[in-house]
Amino acid sequence: MSIAALAEISSPLIASSTDRSARSGSEGTMPQPNRFEQEQMELNLRNARMGAWFVMVLVPLCSVLDWMAYPADYWQFLVLRLACAASCVPLLLALNGSLGRKYCRAYPIILPLLPALMICFMIYLSGDPGSGYYAGLTLCIVSTAFVFHWTFREIGITLGLVVLAYFAATLPNLHAGQDTRALGIFVNNTGFILLNCVVLYFGSRQHHAIRLREFANRCKVEDQREELAARNEELTATLKRLRETEAQLDQSEKLASIGRLSAGIVHEINNPLNYVKSAIYLLKKKGKALPPEIAESFTSIAEDIGEGIDRVAAIVSDLRTFAHPENRGSRPVDLQEISRKTLRLLAKEIGDRGVRLVDEIPAGIIAQGDENYLIQILLNLVQNSLDALADRPSPTIWLKACETANGVDLIVRDNGTGIPKENLSKIFDPFFTTKQVGQGMGLGLSICFRMIQNMGGEMKIDTAVGSHTQFTLSLKKPENT
Repeated sequence: MSIAALAEISSPLIASSTDRSARSGSEGTMPQPNRFEQEQMELNLRNARMGAWFVMVLVPLCSVLDWMAYPADYWQFLVLRLACAASCVPLLLALNGSLGRKYCRAYPIILPLLPALMICFMIYLSGDPGSGYYAGLTLCIVSTAFVFHWTFREIGITLGLVVLAYFAATLPNLHAGQDTRALGIFVNNTGFILLNCVVLYFGSRQHHAIRLREFANRCKVEDQREELAARNEELTATLKRLRETEAQLDQSEKLASIGRLSAGIVHEINNPLNYVKSAIYLLKKKGKALPPEIAESFTSIAEDIGEGIDRVAAIVSDLRTFAHPENRGSRPVDLQEISRKTLRLLAKEIGDRGVRLVDEIPAGIIAQGDENYLIQILLNLVQNSLDALADRPSPTIWLKACETANGVDLIVRDNGTGIPKENLSKIFDPFFTTKQVGQGMGLGLSICFRMIQNMGGEMKIDTAVGSHTQFTLSLKKPENT
């Protein structure tokens, strides 16, 4: 079988890996044929070091055989063995440099030839054409076949040179010899060497095909592993989105349930409140006719009652907004104008608390939303930031806005105390608050969450205890852009 024929057989084995290399070539990945050659080069370099050490150690040790077989030539043969071992030293040193990498394919030929030529020379010097040292030649080529992955050309060159060297060493002795059995022994030894060459040649061809098949299978497994990893990442991302969606649905259902309950409470409380307000108005009016010493105390008590009723009315108003957060008109709104209106309402409180407010919302940032909703949301978020900045060094609030690929982000950030992790899952729950009694009933963020949802947006939070809290309102772009 020719090399071209074997290439035709082996090409389907690496077809898939070649296609993969064509796809990945633009990404900087090594093409598969080059990768296969690179792997073979690294393997040859590693095995060449092992082969060189084998020759340097085993060849001199085998001088014991010379003492047993040819004692008269022992010292002469020992010099040859030492010379063979010494010749491997420069080869071993070259492996560590660029020269060894450049000529790495020469090592599978040179390393078996060095001991083979030494053995042939010893056979010639012995004068024995039927020398049993022919077995050393078989040992050289068999051991090299195990150590190296020979290509067809390399094994052909090596085996051809070994056979030629054996003929050159034995034929002169056969021609000069007088032993009638020498020719038969020579033919017998030659036959064994040639049979070994045939077996090694076809075995190496089969081994090469197996290596190609193993390489193609390995590339296929790598492709499947990469595909599996990509699908696993996609599945992980999908599961994450599903969990987020599930959390939003739970939150929406929770808010809807509380909203229905709040609607009933608002309806039942409003009527008694109106009766009490009317009664207080009449009491204040009647109190003017009382004696001055009684009127002052009476009026003060009536005002306290009125203030308490007003607070109850404010709570009922919040409940009404929470229960019926109807969108009063979603349209393009200027976020810079909304921030200015909000800050005008909070200017006095911001100044009284000594908080620095940095408004970095640029002009021309337009989002789709309800102006009243956005003002109410900003009021609530800035008010929460003011509460979180109490007794903080360099208290600062930042207002920012930027366009994104999916819409517009409106950001409120402060360097306050932050929100503990155990509270993050509950901050949008109705009636959840960490403030003291009388300072808030925990509906602000819940109402903001519902308003953002009704505008088709999202509210995200980024916080670290003792560092900062940042609310990001992700709004849609205007529908006409």
